[in-house]
Formats: sequence, structure tokens, C-alpha cells
Amino acid sequence: MVAARWCDGALGTSLILKFSTRVGAYRSKAKERIDFDNMIMLEELYIKNFVLVEDINLRFSTGINVLSGETGAGKSIIIDALGVMLGDRVNTDFVRDNHHRAVIEGVFNVGGNKGARLFLTQQGLTDDQEPDKVILSREINPGGKSAARINSHPVTISVLKALTSNLVDIHLQDDRQNILKPAYYLDYVDGFAGNVEKIQDEVATRYQALQLRQKQLLELQASHQHRHQRIDYLDFQIQEIESSHLQTDEEEELTLKRDRIKNASRLLKGSDRLLELLYNAGDASSAHDQVARGLDEVTQLKNDSFFASLAEPLENIYYSLQEVSRRLADFKETLDFEPGELEEAENRLYQLNRLKTKYGAGVEDILKYLEMARLERDELLVSEDRLEQVRQDIEAIRANYMRAAQELSRQRSQAADILAQKMGNELIDLNMPAVGFEVQMSRKDTPGPKGIDEVEFWFSPNPGEELKPMSRIASGGEISRFILALKTALAGIYKIPTLIFDEIDVGLGGEALKSVARKLGELARTHQLILVTHSPQVASLGDRNLTVEKTVVDGQTYTMVKELDAEGKLIEVARMMAGEDYSQLTLEHAREMIAAAQPQDRPE
Repeated sequence: MVAARWCDGALGTSLILKFSTRVGAYRSKAKERIDFDNMIMLEELYIKNFVLVEDINLRFSTGINVLSGETGAGKSIIIDALGVMLGDRVNTDFVRDNHHRAVIEGVFNVGGNKGARLFLTQQGLTDDQEPDKVILSREINPGGKSAARINSHPVTISVLKALTSNLVDIHLQDDRQNILKPAYYLDYVDGFAGNVEKIQDEVATRYQALQLRQKQLLELQASHQHRHQRIDYLDFQIQEIESSHLQTDEEEELTLKRDRIKNASRLLKGSDRLLELLYNAGDASSAHDQVARGLDEVTQLKNDSFFASLAEPLENIYYSLQEVSRRLADFKETLDFEPGELEEAENRLYQLNRLKTKYGAGVEDILKYLEMARLERDELLVSEDRLEQVRQDIEAIRANYMRAAQELSRQRSQAADILAQKMGNELIDLNMPAVGFEVQMSRKDTPGPKGIDEVEFWFSPNPGEELKPMSRIASGGEISRFILALKTALAGIYKIPTLIFDEIDVGLGGEALKSVARKLGELARTHQLILVTHSPQVASLGDRNLTVEKTVVDGQTYTMVKELDAEGKLIEVARMMAGEDYSQLTLEHAREMIAAAQPQDRPE
């Protein structure tokens, strides 16, 4: 039984829509052939000095790539190397020859993946010469340290995994899959909801606006709690500064005045002496008088060009002495201070210094603080009105968010039904009609940018067994086939283009094995598959067949991989059917199996 279920925890009710996998099952139409030229795929894999591999270079095609060989030949080594390249942990046992590094490199075509290309661009990892290609590299030093690179750029393992999680999905026996992570379930359901991008964007936008307003509300509420105390404190500060009537250059002028008052006697005596020397000597010996007499002499000799040239400079000196003398006389006037002026200046400077210790290093800083205090007080005075306005905004935005989120939830409920029906068909095709599966939608405790829904997949491998969340089901043979069914149902939605299955057919035979082989053929319409298998039915599906062999040379064991031509594929399928002593009849059976396994709409 397969079902889509929607639950509302708040109301304690549930609506269950069940769809039989036997009656009225949803049948998908034959898929159109995919444009494999634009598919992201693994094109090449280079492995050097890794476990039993000395140096091999594997080329993969679109469609189905098969790795076969005797047990223990080293097929798992190829899968381990792929895992290391994609970001798995490394250990020193991986290095074959401790005098050299182990190297695993892969070449991917990312021409059709906007997400991968955007990630590469944002990280600055794009190859300008070949923007549609990505080269992943992982090196393991004999000491165990490793280095990762994307297009020759050193990267962290987290960056490597962020990219490769969108490129390759490896299914190992008893291994939990990316596809079974609950974080992805909502996206799977949305994939069957049709054109929901607009409503998804609206939900996300409303949520962001709601978050912003709620943050503003918290800030205003925190401010409001101490509003009156803060306003009183600001009023005091503003009054203190304003009552001081500060002037920008006041401190410099007061400091100068105080110093002149303290030195008035010395300054007055110096001014008198300078005036006497320059202008007011009683015996006409002042500099001004001397220059005047010199100017008279030059005037009498002005017929001579030399003396005529001295007239202007002497006149300038004469008038300069008059100007300096005038300024000295004016300065003397400023030295006539009233009693108490020194104390007044000292007190004012003390007041300024006290303000500086509170509000700034100088008068300009104090005045800036005054302006900021006025602005803050004004903000606090109107915060009550703003607080109410923000509350109203939050309610309006929340209402719009819930309206959009509920509409998205409605469309998701319909999409969950479609997904449940498709899974029913896939399970029937895999000879698993008794498997229980439900898509359960429930209301989240806290709305989020993707809406108000949570999605969970529930699974029961056997009749009468209680349904449990997929995340709590142990891996096994049934899970492997279930994952294959789910990936096929999600073929147009599950965006990871290269799927690797390590002996997904283990323990299967008869109709179950045939159904798995058929399902892999369907999945190859939309994904590149790399299959490790011991099954001739699965091997016969291969668009490219590779055989893994173990050999001993000069006492050293090596794992080697050989690409098979049509004749080699035929022989390998026959070997898998009957062992090394296969007969002519076995070859004919193998030939028939291969011919039957190649539908016309699969890539050649």
C-alpha cells in the first residue's frame, strides 16, 4: 500500500489519501530521450598508485557503464577511489608504493548544470579555457595527508564535497544515501507540484521580510524597557552641554589668554623694549629713524642707478617698521587686563576639561556628541509610535506569508499524491507490491523560508510490519531496491546526474533481478549510471562494459581494467552466466540477453 498523508499536529487530525499499488496505479508515459550532450557526467577517471592499481585511465559514456569481474578482482578498489575523489576520508593503506603519492582525478562535463557552474563561478574555480569541464583531483601522500583540487585550485574537503554532492551519488551496500536525507524530501515533493517557483519565491520573500521586522521589534522592545531612564539621562547630558554655550575655537583662545595674563609683565616689558628699538628711541637712534636717514641719503644720490635701486627696498623696510610698531602698540593694549580675568579663564578651562572627560577629546567632539544625543532622544520619543507600527507590519506580513504558504502547502499535498502513485508503480515494477510507503506532510512548529510544511517518507518492507520513517530503517536488500524505485520515480527531479550502484543486484534472482535490470535501463534515460555487478542480466545492459582483472607480475599483484568491445562483452556475459567453461549454447543465450537489453530509446 502506498499513500500520501497530511497531518496537522495542532488540531490532532490527519487526512490520509491512499493509493493501491495494484489497482488504479499511476502510469507514466514513455520518457523522451534526454539530450546527453548537455548532461553533467563523469567522463574520465584516472587512478595512480592506489591500493592494487598502478596506473589506469577509465573512460565512461552516457547511459550505463558496467564494471564486472571475478570476486576479489578489485572492483571495490575503483569504487573506493571514486569515493576518495569525491571527498571521503583517506588512510595510508590506500597508497600502493610508499615512495610516491596516490592520485585520483576525474573529469566531469558540467555544461548543463547551472547550479554547479554558479558554484564554480562564486568560488572562483571555473576554468576559463573550458568552462564546461571540471577536473577534480585528490592526492594522498605516503604519510597519510591528502590534498584536494578543483581545476588545479587547492580547496578544502568541505568545498570539494559541496560541489561533488551535486555531481555523483554512490550507492553502496548497507550505506545510507543522500536521497534518503529528510532535508531533501520537501524538494522532491515540490518537483511534482508543477510551476510553483513564483509561490516559492513569494513565501521566501515574505519570510525574510517577517524576520527583518521581528528583529526590529526585538530591538525596539529592548530599547523601550529602558526608554524613560535613557531619555532622562540624555536630557541631563544635552542640558549640561547646551548650557555651556561652547564655541569651536574657544579652548585655544582661553589657553592663550590665560598664558598672556600670567606673563603680562614680561610681555609688556618686551613690547616696550621692541618699540624703543624699532620706533620710539628718544635720541633718534631707533631703527625707524636710522632707516629714514638712510632713505634721505639715497634720495640725494638717486641720479646714480645703484643708489636709485636701493630706494624701493629701503622704503619697504621703512613702512614695515611702521607696521610692526603699530602691531606692537596694539598688542600692548591687549595686555591691560581687568582684575579677576585670570580666574575667569581658569574656571572656564576647568569647565571645558570636565566636559571633555565625559563627552570627547575636544570641543568639536563634545558638539558631535550633543548632536548624537539629540538624535537618540528624538528616536526614543517616537519609539512608542514606531513600536506599534512595526507590530502592525508584522501582522500584515505574517498574514501574507501564511496565505502564500498555505497555497504552497495545498499544491504540495497534490504533489505528494502524485509522488505516492509513482512510487506505487515503481514498486510494482520491482516486484515489491507489498511494500508500504507513505508521503506524510505535517505542519512545522516554526515556519521557515520554504513554508509551513515538513515532509517525511515512511516505509515498511514487509506486509503487516509497522510503517517507520525512512531515516530510521536499517539498510538492506529491500532498501536497495526501494532506493532504485525512488530514484526512478524522481528521475526528472533528482538532479544528481551520475549514479553509482555497487552490486545493487546482490542476492536477487528470477523476476526480481529482471525487474531491477529493467528499472536500471529506465533510469539510464535521465542519468549516467556506473554499475558494479556480478549479474549477467545487469551486465547485458551496458552501453560501455569494463572488466576488472587481478594479475601477478614479478611477484606483484595488480588490478587492471579493460574496456570490452562487443565480442568481449558477449564473452563476459557468458562467463557470468556459466563460468569460465561456458558453451556455445551459453554464448547464444548471452547474445539474446544482450540484444533484449538494448531498447531503441537508450543512448548507444
